[in-house]
Amino acid sequence: MKPGPAADIVFSGKAPVRGLPAGRQVWGNIDIYAARLLMLSFFLPEKLQALTVMVSGLYFVVRSVRSKEPVPGSNYLWALAISSFYLLYLLAVPFTPHEYRHFLSLLCQQKASLLLMPFVFAITAQSFRTLIAGELIYLVYGCVASCIVGNADFAWHIWRAKEAAHSLSHVQYRVMFERSTGIHPTYMSMFLAFSVCITLLAAPFKGILKYLLVYALLIFLLALLAKSPIIALVVILFHYAYVNRKGLYRYKLVFLGLLTSLAAACFFIPFIGQRVKEVFQFAGVGKPGNVMDNSVYVRKLIWTVDTGLLRHYWLTGIGPGRVLQVLHERYFFYSVTNHFFVGYFDPHNEYFSEWLSFGILGFLLFLSVLILHAVKALRTKNYLYQYLLTILFITFSTETLLSRQEGVLFFSVFTSLFFFCSKPSGST
Repeated sequence: MKPGPAADIVFSGKAPVRGLPAGRQVWGNIDIYAARLLMLSFFLPEKLQALTVMVSGLYFVVRSVRSKEPVPGSNYLWALAISSFYLLYLLAVPFTPHEYRHFLSLLCQQKASLLLMPFVFAITAQSFRTLIAGELIYLVYGCVASCIVGNADFAWHIWRAKEAAHSLSHVQYRVMFERSTGIHPTYMSMFLAFSVCITLLAAPFKGILKYLLVYALLIFLLALLAKSPIIALVVILFHYAYVNRKGLYRYKLVFLGLLTSLAAACFFIPFIGQRVKEVFQFAGVGKPGNVMDNSVYVRKLIWTVDTGLLRHYWLTGIGPGRVLQVLHERYFFYSVTNHFFVGYFDPHNEYFSEWLSFGILGFLLFLSVLILHAVKALRTKNYLYQYLLTILFITFSTETLLSRQEGVLFFSVFTSLFFFCSKPSGST
């Protein structure tokens, strides 16, 4: 990485730069470890995760203030703009019935980083933002380590229970994986898809090691088989191939290795076949399925319930404190009517969730924030930023990502970092 405008900052993750005073070398090393800790925080237990992000952000704010590196005043206005959607949650508190106000206060606490992180990176000096972007590879390392732990625990469980892997469903695998890692499989899939992008665009190493890492990430992603992050990654890889089309002929062996790893994954991972069978079953091929044994039918049920509520509340919304209660009522009566319990679900769609919460005006404000990020990513020609948004925008359509802390932190940290990183660190 190239150093930023502040001469006393050490940017490389390697040994301290010779010729700097010892004190500055020490601070430079601390800066690097603080950036790495921020990247690895997404794999920590929930409470420790929030504390680590808060402490890392506060550290870089203090370092930026002490460095006296100038920060444009317009940064604060942009931070207010991209965090404006969070203010709707605060404004909703006095209008929420008393019995739902406690739940809304929990939502405000959970989503607080949507307001805080834009201001943290607005205050953080450009040199420190560049330093943090330079340590993105540690998010990749965290993904690999977590997936190894999750799959090793799964293998150990099978060995102890004397079961065959093919006798287990993909649902059981995902439950075991989440139990081992503490991360929901869809969120881990999102991390893995973004890690592939980081490895392709910003890995500090090249050659066979880089592509072996990509293959490993893809196999972990296929094992979890969360559909939206995979679809997003397919879109990204097509764009990546188009941008690099002039040199594609040099990567024949890379593509051969990719196809080989995909074929091996499909052959050795039984859950892939199970998920594909569900899709064919939904399309009318083979034995018909239902919401009890096919996740695609569950998705159809969720879509029907969400759109049914939107037809009634599209203008004013229900209020963020009441959305889940109204949805639970709908699923309860669906279970009673059909004589079997289908469970309870949140909207499983971030766009629907915000629309049901705040009505059409709140939904348009949410879209405006996303469009603001998209415009910035396109103007700065930062492909890593564009790929991040592609993963988020597509996954938003099948998952309420901002309903869990890891989703809120992932969105707020990386979108804020890239928005204020005026010299993008992942462009090609």
